[in-house]
Amino acid sequence: MATFLSADQRALLDAVLDRLIPSTGTMPGAGQVGTADYLDIVAGESPRLARLFAAGLRSIETAAVRRDSSFVQMSGDQQDDVLRHVESSKSAFFEILLLHTYNGYYSNPEIVEALGLEPRPPQPRGHEVEFGDFSALEAVTSRGQAFREA
Repeated sequence: MATFLSADQRALLDAVLDRLIPSTGTMPGAGQVGTADYLDIVAGESPRLARLFAAGLRSIETAAVRRDSSFVQMSGDQQDDVLRHVESSKSAFFEILLLHTYNGYYSNPEIVEALGLEPRPPQPRGHEVEFGDFSALEAVTSRGQAFREA
């Protein structure tokens, strides 16, 4: 499988992820559990996201260099300052980064287990639905057709 992230981008992203979801108590940080692997796959499947992530990571490192350091070598407080700056100047990137960080982190089997959850889909042990029972759809079907015929 081809990867989107270079080794330097991966190190930067791991450091960023550990600031977005830091380790606390028994919970590891997002960078520590390989959330970057998830982001690498997501970016590799979408040229638009790949460009957005690449530009965003460059913005993070550029903001750090303007403070005379590499992001990876900064203290946690300095890293947080850089991330706040990038969040305000590159909000589209930051929103997508947060969304996919949370998706990758909280779907990681290690995190699911650490949260005391069962690593399984919500069905079939979720709500029981009787086969052929469409009563739950009454509110939708009572609205009538909401589209034009082609």
